[in-house]
Amino acid sequence: MKHIIILLSTLLLFFSCKPEEKDTLAYTIRMSEYNDKPSLEVTLSFIPSDSSATVLLFQDKGWGQENLHNLVHNLHIVEGAEQIVQKKENDHYVIEHSPDSERIVLSYTLVQDTEGELDTEKSIRPIINGDYFHIYSHNLFMLPKSVIDRTEDDFNVSIQWQEFPQNYTLQNSFGHGPVQSIGPVSESEFHSAVFIGGDFRVYENEIEGNSVVFATRGDWKVFEDSTIVSVLKNTIETQRDFWQDHSQEYFLVTMIPTVQKQGYSLHGTGLTNSFSTSVSNNEFVETDGLVYLFNHELQHNWTGKVIKNANEEEQYWFSEGFTEYYTFKNIAVNSIYKLDVNNFIKNMNGHAKSLFTSPVVAAPNSEINYDNFWSSYDYGKLPYFRGAVFAFYLDMKIREESDGQKSLDDLMLRIKEDALASDMKLDHSYFLAVIKEYLSSDISSFFKTHIIDGVPFDLAAIYSEFGLEFDPATEVFDLGFTLGEDGRSVVEVDERSNAYEAGLRRGDSLINYSYQRDYTIEAEFTVVRNNSKIDLSYYPVKNAEIPQLTFSEKNLRVLNL
Repeated sequence: MKHIIILLSTLLLFFSCKPEEKDTLAYTIRMSEYNDKPSLEVTLSFIPSDSSATVLLFQDKGWGQENLHNLVHNLHIVEGAEQIVQKKENDHYVIEHSPDSERIVLSYTLVQDTEGELDTEKSIRPIINGDYFHIYSHNLFMLPKSVIDRTEDDFNVSIQWQEFPQNYTLQNSFGHGPVQSIGPVSESEFHSAVFIGGDFRVYENEIEGNSVVFATRGDWKVFEDSTIVSVLKNTIETQRDFWQDHSQEYFLVTMIPTVQKQGYSLHGTGLTNSFSTSVSNNEFVETDGLVYLFNHELQHNWTGKVIKNANEEEQYWFSEGFTEYYTFKNIAVNSIYKLDVNNFIKNMNGHAKSLFTSPVVAAPNSEINYDNFWSSYDYGKLPYFRGAVFAFYLDMKIREESDGQKSLDDLMLRIKEDALASDMKLDHSYFLAVIKEYLSSDISSFFKTHIIDGVPFDLAAIYSEFGLEFDPATEVFDLGFTLGEDGRSVVEVDERSNAYEAGLRRGDSLINYSYQRDYTIEAEFTVVRNNSKIDLSYYPVKNAEIPQLTFSEKNLRVLNL
């Protein structure tokens, strides 16, 4: 009897979102093969508008990736239209059809376009292989713009998963099951999701009556699944408590292993009802790093999803920088994985070092644009470092002026409530207006100088203002040389650097190298000079006048996290 009830409920779910509904996009996804490669075959059925053309949204460029249309094969009309025209330069396709078309059905096949071992960069693009798939929805689902417009960006979606093996795990940002009914949902919500299937291990927890699902795969070398599940549960509980928000009934976190020979890398993406991560699976990875990654990506559930930027990159100092600060603060306040205020100091010191050693430390905020952010490590990290230091300053300033009665926490919760109440998007004028309610002093000049114009902070003055103890200088990472545009030719070597002392010279050509952005790890290079190969190694470190908070009793009292 139990099996009959499940079958009937499944059938009812299917017919409740059947393709005849005008505002429903109906997808069928099957496992397939294309040119002997594993693939996903997608069929889309929808009711078009009464025009003679329908635009299909499918990004060719997004999230720092390009040529995403290369994933699409065998795109063809099944029913109701004449042809599809690719508009690659505008991130869409166009279906030409009769104004009288009652329904359009089209089909396409998605094939992974990367080869070799999976590293961090490749993990951002769709993964479709014999063991599993991991794909973001903007790379999976074509969206007819006419349906989005007709429903005022509030449409429904039905998905049928067909011909997958019985033991094949299927999970996504909207739940799981052979038939899914999603919506009403907006384009931004639906196209910011993760879909996975295959040999994933799935763990489910209940927090305040809501479901939290963790999905991972592979044999992790350094930690047990149970450790990560515990960290994730603690992270979600404490952040939802801080934001006073236990409203999400379902939340998914995915973690896939990547390959890296030296050091380790972590990557995460905040998404609808979820976030996804990729982590180097080697002996160098540290659980502390995963604690940071989970806390940072979950913070985006509010600073990014609830509190949206008015102009995306322009407010990255907030959505990334303040997210960094509250990542460090949440971990310390709640001793997640037994990391406390000393870890907070360590991370703030690390960001101060990274900020002041960045070659773009004085870049104005206007230079943090889409192209720079995604193509340059230095520009990509700048708003994280700069925004975190700014958040620290504001937190201390609000606490000082209110005699400890208020903090930046109160401002963040106020911004969240404004975003929920009026669909407010954070811009600079709003931020400067609302902060006046928490500070008697005017910070608009400070904001313009350091956030808009990019003038480096006077850390010594800031730390002294709040009575914090600090060391005036510290060791920092320094390669000691500059490469040319070809990425191989050494065009300049600092004669005061360890690189120069080790023998590196202007005009050398790198043919092999191994280094991390960590001055405690020896850098190794093979260069060619006068047709001879030379092996060099040194610690990429120098002393720099960058104030660092001390791990003192006084600082612990002043910070009082």
